[in-house]
Amino acid sequence: MSTKIRTIRTSDSNADTANSRRNWLYQFSSAAALGAGVLFLIGAIDLVLTILQPDTLNAWFSLFRNNWLVVIFKLHADFGGIQPDLLYRLNPLDLIILAFVATAYLGLYIALRRTSKIWSIIALAQPFLGIVLFVATKSVGRSGVMGAELVISVVMLRSQLFNKRIAYIGLLSGALLLAGDLGASMAPSNILAILTGIGYLLLMIWFFLVARRLFQLGLDDRRGAI
Repeated sequence: MSTKIRTIRTSDSNADTANSRRNWLYQFSSAAALGAGVLFLIGAIDLVLTILQPDTLNAWFSLFRNNWLVVIFKLHADFGGIQPDLLYRLNPLDLIILAFVATAYLGLYIALRRTSKIWSIIALAQPFLGIVLFVATKSVGRSGVMGAELVISVVMLRSQLFNKRIAYIGLLSGALLLAGDLGASMAPSNILAILTGIGYLLLMIWFFLVARRLFQLGLDDRRGAI
């Protein structure tokens, strides 16, 4: 009898440890998704301020301006002074965003691995591989953000843990931004600028929604609800 009690206690202890680690990962990934969303939001605010007050330079916002998606939008919209070579340099801001995105996908993998382990792994691998490729090439790899978003959004559609609205926003955002990314080397296009702008806003919203859902999953996990 004492052996069974010790076994049960050991099993419960291991389960508590696993739940604690999973809860911590959910919260950490939620913070990373929130960080990515905030950085994209700052880029959007700076872009709006630039359009409204083109001769005004906000020194604080300048630290966070011109992430690669903003550069792609400006190229399509034919902003003065924006050159394609901005997409072919090692931008520290892009690296920080990629790191936030990769960390956010750790939590998404934990949440969705039971729905589709293979596709969740594929989605998780893309932003991490994107970091390596970006550092090595200074250009390739950033599109992994959109690729991973498309893959994980398809998995979300099959899961009960995520609202279908989040999945559809991710699918639309990823498709629009990939179209804008592929057309970055073409002549300026108002249509691609509009599509890229819409995709950018949806991506930002998607990360905020993902951050909130991962935080909720962490709370549910702590209470033993999932």
